[in-house]
Amino acid sequence: MNEKHVMVLRHVPKKKFFIISAKLTEQVGVLADLSKLLAVRGMTILEGHIHVPNPSYGYVTLLAEATDPATDADLLRQVLKGSIFLQSLTVIESKGGMIIDSVNFPLVGAMDRRAVLMSAESMRDLFDLVAAKWGKEAEDLIYGLGVGYGNGFWAELSGALGKDKDSMQEYLEFFSAIGMARATVERFKSNVPSLEVSVERLFECEGVTSKAPKSVFFRGVLAGSSSSLFGREMTARETDCIATGDKKCKFDVIPMQQQ
Repeated sequence: MNEKHVMVLRHVPKKKFFIISAKLTEQVGVLADLSKLLAVRGMTILEGHIHVPNPSYGYVTLLAEATDPATDADLLRQVLKGSIFLQSLTVIESKGGMIIDSVNFPLVGAMDRRAVLMSAESMRDLFDLVAAKWGKEAEDLIYGLGVGYGNGFWAELSGALGKDKDSMQEYLEFFSAIGMARATVERFKSNVPSLEVSVERLFECEGVTSKAPKSVFFRGVLAGSSSSLFGREMTARETDCIATGDKKCKFDVIPMQQQ
């Protein structure tokens, strides 16, 4: 499984990097043309992203490394202006081997909503800080936030999903796409509503040790989405946790009155 890298910054001393952001006419051969122009100058493309908001044009942003120390931003601009597809162009150059993507803003994520990127460690630290200060009240708050989050996204996706195991699995793929965890529905019962979900690399639990299961927010997400799925209030309990030494996190999701 490949990691999904979000282009934010790159820092390697003595290296020369460029961020190239171009608005291009949408047509067959556009990327090949851009890549060829960069290759002629000895540029190595390291990562990038593409956004096509309109059938007639699209945006391409590339992080590239120069193999020729004489290459600079002005030279790249002149080279890339040779593309017949180019509508507009921004090129920024690293300083001291560091480059930060100051070109593309804001960050847009799922459902075309503005997103803010925060490391998993920072999220865990935030949850732990709140829990240390307010204890059980903080846990209830974080769990409730998860319930609202899970309920809301299920409501938005429900038009494209059914009410079966495959639909729940497809919904859980969303949380893999945003980097929260990789979740799998192990058991699904609709007559007496219940779920068993196994989870790999859950951000709340990865890289930490605990005497008790660690997840609070994602438990809430499972409870909220399951409540929307089954049309009744559900609750989630973490039975296994990687923070306590288990291979995977596991969750039982059952109706509230059965807890």
